[in-house]
Amino acid sequence: MTADNIDPQTGKPGDQTVTIPVVEERLVVGKRPIDGHSVSLTTRPVTESVTVAEELAQEDVSVERVAVGRVVERHPEIREEGDVTIIPVVEERLKVTIELVLREEIHLRRTKRTVTDSREIELTRTEVDIDRT
Repeated sequence: MTADNIDPQTGKPGDQTVTIPVVEERLVVGKRPIDGHSVSLTTRPVTESVTVAEELAQEDVSVERVAVGRVVERHPEIREEGDVTIIPVVEERLKVTIELVLREEIHLRRTKRTVTDSREIELTRTEVDIDRT
């Protein structure tokens, strides 16, 4: 390459060839572990009391004895009428012949109600503390 360069000895421009070196940069990337950076975890159980309320179905039974006193030819079956279960009670009475007399019936009446039940229960969870050094 030619350029109007000044001769350092004469101070006059001259024809000199100038060589410009080509420079190349290269990058080398590497990894290395660094001591002193760590993370520690600590776990601990935490227990807390909570109140749980839930509606429960509950069934109560009342017993009513109903006198009947009627003669029957055979033993009546247990039957249900609506929410009442009827259990026949018979006895034998001595006559010239034996006859069944329906002495009474036992009526069991079911009534349903809803109650709320609250109880203290223990729940456990794990909490984590992180310490970065």
